Amino acid sequence: MSSWLTGALPEPRPESLLFLRRDEVVECLEDCDPVGIVRDALLAHGAGNTTLPGEAYLAWHNGKGAYTRSIGMPGAVAGRDYGMKIINASVTNPELGLERAGGLGLCFDPETARVTTVMEVGVLSAVRTAAVSVLAVEAAGYGAAARVAVVGCGTQARLHLALLLSRTDTVREVTLFDERPAAAEALAEALTARHPRLAVTVASGVPEAVDGQDIVFFLTTASEGYVRKSWISRGALLVNVSLGDLTDEVLTGAHSLYIDDLRLIVENPRRPLGRLINDGRVAPAAADGPSVTATIAELLAHPGRPTEDGYVVVNPFGLGVLDVALFAEVRVQAEKAGRGQRLRLL
Repeated sequence: MSSWLTGALPEPRPESLLFLRRDEVVECLEDCDPVGIVRDALLAHGAGNTTLPGEAYLAWHNGKGAYTRSIGMPGAVAGRDYGMKIINASVTNPELGLERAGGLGLCFDPETARVTTVMEVGVLSAVRTAAVSVLAVEAAGYGAAARVAVVGCGTQARLHLALLLSRTDTVREVTLFDERPAAAEALAEALTARHPRLAVTVASGVPEAVDGQDIVFFLTTASEGYVRKSWISRGALLVNVSLGDLTDEVLTGAHSLYIDDLRLIVENPRRPLGRLINDGRVAPAAADGPSVTATIAELLAHPGRPTEDGYVVVNPFGLGVLDVALFAEVRVQAEKAGRGQRLRLL
């Protein structure tokens, strides 16, 4: 310690935090029910029993000129679980052998506000996203779908399909597309090995992937829309996890449109749907013409049915409170099983 600080500071009370590696986080997830946790947190949010501040968003272009960003997502659930997700990403990370996104999950002590736990969040974030998608699929009435397509074959695709296939035995066909053919082929090989009864196809393009499907998951890094309304089959459910993919005509032409949080979408015009609502082209609540039908929480409380008139869109923005709820349960499981490393701060 520098000499000018020696003796100037009081003797601190010892403090430490628990650090969890990814493998330890995965072990904890095996011991809990991520879908049930996310469902309960969604319902708590719908009932106004969460605190969800605005996100802190920092974007830049890296040395390759690629879009790169950091998002800080704080939140609290039921006045009990407090925390924050820091999730950073760059579209050129896969070129370096890295996953596109990664970061840290933090748990806060509700009394002292100290950070009690830090955990690797890449898998957790993807599990949260997949859980929201699967819950929306089931609540919208598509839980018995037979034909599923996935556009974008990264980590999100693997977890979406793993979770969906663990909760239904009706899926017979899976169609995959990725701009990187090797990614789609690798996922097809993994699916075939794990689910030999599935008919797995790699499509040559998005129109071919989307055609005739009951459910389509868009899990890409696209920031602009390109999907045409004419590509979509009548009665399909489109789960638009990506920032882009769906064009304005697809969003405004949906028979039903479900979101997770209206305020977050309206406050973020980077989202195509946020821009459409701010421009008055989509009404923020159910109305004649293009409009938001309901939130996913409302859909969970009052489940829907597949439509035969047009198609349905689910457009989840991503709620930090869902991550915070998962962090809290992972911490509980880690402490129960003695997992993780205790790091001394003071």
